[in-house]
Amino acid sequence: MTMLSTTRQHPALASVAARAASAGSPTVLFNVTHFGAGPEATPLAPPTDIAPPSEHDHVATETLAFHPADAGFQVHTWAPQTPSKPVEGVSISRIAVSPQVDERGLSYHLYRGSMVINPNFLYDPAHSSEILVTLGHDPWRPDFADSLMIARVYHGMTSAAVAGSADDEGVPVLFLQSPVAPFRDPSPKFRGDGSGELPRVASGMALRMLVGLDSSDPRKRIALLSRIADLAHEYGLGLQAADRRFGRVRGEWWSVISPDFDKYKRRKEELFDWAPPGVPEAVQLVTFVGPARVGSSAAITADFVARNMGILAVSEASLQEMAFLNVMVPIAPARMKDTPTAGTCLPIEAGLGQLARDCGLTRRQEASKPVPIGRTAATDYQVLSTGPVAPRIAGADEYPVWLSWAIPLEPDAAARPPDVAQLALAQLCAADDRVTGGRIDYYRVRVTPDGRVKGRAKIVVSLVPSIARTSIPGKLSELCGWAQREVMATLVRDHVPQRSILLRLAWRERWLGRVGTVM
Repeated sequence: MTMLSTTRQHPALASVAARAASAGSPTVLFNVTHFGAGPEATPLAPPTDIAPPSEHDHVATETLAFHPADAGFQVHTWAPQTPSKPVEGVSISRIAVSPQVDERGLSYHLYRGSMVINPNFLYDPAHSSEILVTLGHDPWRPDFADSLMIARVYHGMTSAAVAGSADDEGVPVLFLQSPVAPFRDPSPKFRGDGSGELPRVASGMALRMLVGLDSSDPRKRIALLSRIADLAHEYGLGLQAADRRFGRVRGEWWSVISPDFDKYKRRKEELFDWAPPGVPEAVQLVTFVGPARVGSSAAITADFVARNMGILAVSEASLQEMAFLNVMVPIAPARMKDTPTAGTCLPIEAGLGQLARDCGLTRRQEASKPVPIGRTAATDYQVLSTGPVAPRIAGADEYPVWLSWAIPLEPDAAARPPDVAQLALAQLCAADDRVTGGRIDYYRVRVTPDGRVKGRAKIVVSLVPSIARTSIPGKLSELCGWAQREVMATLVRDHVPQRSILLRLAWRERWLGRVGTVM
């Protein structure tokens, strides 16, 4: 997006130009991995790694992983090692679309391609704002009607970001994800630093959005919050905004509206009482990929709403001026077929049509007519679809642990130290016999121009049910302290200089401060 403030525009444009010049080409390469299995299997998530699956001797500039339910997505982007002639639009190789199987028997689909960066998508990363919209505080277990509500709320939030005057194209959505850990205001008896705060639900029906803002026009932020507040009032949602007061850090929220769960249930029944009952048994994993533009996600979600397609989970991010919208779409019971998992890559118009035929919760003639996608900001996007896949929507009591780190990058990619998030996960699971399991739910890593790896991750751990609820905060604090020390020791043994390591592991996100922030 082109921001109105030229003082903010010039540094962003210079950064894009410097990246293209150092790579010798404005092209960016990418891998998209979909993993999961059919109903007969229960795979584990693939290990997170900053090496692209198709380039094991190279490191990605940016990496994103989202593993909500033993099925999910990984995205890697990087510049080509040798200068090349740019290919217009999005070019995706179909060679690797067929399912791959690793040594553990995990089935996954790998898509690889290239794209020319969009130099008009400019924003100042130091000036952004986060918003949290909450549909519920219970563990994530959406039914078909909930998936339609999530799609509608997602569309409302992205539409609010692009709404504005005739001479203003809106603000860019830099990140949006659901499910995430919903936030509850602690009791007034607790201190402002969060001491006494109870552990949050690891994955709840909440949507977390990060938008880029022009600091020279504070009215934009107020207008955006007003539009999303109207959306929250309409559906009975909770709304929190990132606390921007002096001394506050990421993970601290200012509550604007409290959720009205009764109103949410009434609205869900009014709108979608015709939806099939129960929790979806199968989904399509879908990635929309194209140049990052303001309004592209709003156009895609408008099509979802018009065709009555639901969304169980979503992770939208901008990586190197490219947009990746990863969505988990439930398959209607009437459209379930006993077919093996397969992958396709189609232009957006054909891809959305196929998705509606495979997953739509009503017949197409009963849905609203969508706006032709060719007239929107997503006109040249590609649709990568894999399915059917059986997610594990257990709704179990799981607890989030946030990790933030920064370490130097080894010159030789093959000799780089073990991945910090994987190390932390292994240590948390091995720390105590009362830990029954764990997984990396969210993972975001960026390799900086000065040769450092900065990352942030959310790890989900499960504890034995016999632990008293009042003892859980103390147990999580004990686990985090022990695992952090062990990860640090492992990195030092792998010859990473201790003075160059920044590492923090905590079950309260606000306690990470600003170490290793990548957004």
